[in-house]
Amino acid sequence: MEGFINSVLNLDAIWYWGIGLMLLFPIVILLLNEVNYKVQKKDKELAKPLYTFRNYIVPLIVLAVLLIKVLDFSRDGLSIKVLETIIWVLVINASISFVNNFFFKGNGGGSWRGNVPQLFLDIFRVFFVLFGGAVVLSSVWGIELGGLATALGLGSFVLGLALQDTLGNLFSGIALVYEKPFKVGDWIKVEEVFGEVIEMNWRAVRIRTREGELLVMPHLMIGQGLITNYSMPTRVHVIKTYVSFSYADPPNKVKEALMRTCVDTPGVLNVPEPEIKTDEYGDSSIRYEIEFAIEDFAYHEEITDEVKTRIWYTAMRHQLTIPYPQLTLHQAPKQKSVVESQNELLKNSLKFLPEYLAIEKENTDELLNGSKVDYFAANEIIISQGEASGKLYVIIEGSAELFVRNREGEEIFINALSKGDFFGEVALFTSRTNSMTVKAKSDCKVIAILPQEVIDMVGRNPRLASQLDEAMDTRRQVLSNLDVSSK
Repeated sequence: MEGFINSVLNLDAIWYWGIGLMLLFPIVILLLNEVNYKVQKKDKELAKPLYTFRNYIVPLIVLAVLLIKVLDFSRDGLSIKVLETIIWVLVINASISFVNNFFFKGNGGGSWRGNVPQLFLDIFRVFFVLFGGAVVLSSVWGIELGGLATALGLGSFVLGLALQDTLGNLFSGIALVYEKPFKVGDWIKVEEVFGEVIEMNWRAVRIRTREGELLVMPHLMIGQGLITNYSMPTRVHVIKTYVSFSYADPPNKVKEALMRTCVDTPGVLNVPEPEIKTDEYGDSSIRYEIEFAIEDFAYHEEITDEVKTRIWYTAMRHQLTIPYPQLTLHQAPKQKSVVESQNELLKNSLKFLPEYLAIEKENTDELLNGSKVDYFAANEIIISQGEASGKLYVIIEGSAELFVRNREGEEIFINALSKGDFFGEVALFTSRTNSMTVKAKSDCKVIAILPQEVIDMVGRNPRLASQLDEAMDTRRQVLSNLDVSSK
């Protein structure tokens, strides 16, 4: 009688499980379809674990329940254990995918989720897999984990001794990721290694040098060295360089000229403002420290080169002397001073002036006190549109270009100037401003004549007045055609 009652109860249990599976399984699938459809609209990556749960995990769970509760398969059977193991593997994989996409990805690079280091994600996955594996071994296969933990402990000790360098790199990498002394894209220097960080993984940092070489530095080596980050806390970087000038050059004059050079050099920032300091008084010269800021350290060599190149032209224009190093005392023949050399250069250059301007040769010596020879580097602005009238310039070496800015602020090319051409004829009118911008196309050597000398020269040479007037009319017509007013 008791056996009959147990059989009836067992049939009722089978009936309930069967009815329950037939009703719940379609409902669960419909709900998961709806959830998956809505999630897929917002995030396709987040929908992948839901897809796995709907198409694989739920059907396998239903199959396991059917085999165990309805068909009365034993849970100790090999087939059931294999099925449960497969279900656990799919659950662990879907859980890792869900946590990774929901917590550590999305919202762009500026969010905390987008900035979680890859090393932490890898460590998270390893621990999650180990934890899931322990659950499977314990609950499904009935393995006692105490003995396994002891064996793993001894094995880990031996493995740790064998892989101490690798583990050292791993934990050094964890420390670097946590402290964040640099990130991908930063320019760093570790001991003698200098370059841009292009990748960070669990073992090493990949650095690309300015020469295009790829260096792989283990975390252990980086953690033991001095790290200099040129991109943090801001990418704006201050560069220091030095230049020496003669004791005969007044420091304030030198500082003013160097400041102008820095401000006019492309790539040098005006905020923070460049600084020029008197650094030291050497044996044969005064050394000046130049500090200027650039926006990105990646271009520091190019911008520094441009600044140092323009310093030479600045020295020539302002009659400053960059002295040779003098390490020993020696008797040398008397040399001409800078002023004497400049006067001789000017005198020789003025001899060719009648070839370019309508003046008499005997009148060139009268310009010695009212003119000078100037040097300009390629791409350097000689005169700017809208500035007060200054000097009349005659090109004796090199070439330049004329530009004008229209009413919309666009810079328009007018024409090129070469040896013998002149500009700045508005120097005749003290109330006028320059109507065009003149920029050196190549290294230029020009004769700069002061306004009063230009006026006197016109008075002595009537044909020159006609020449200058013709040039002004031509350029005024160009401005009129471009719908640009000149003052």
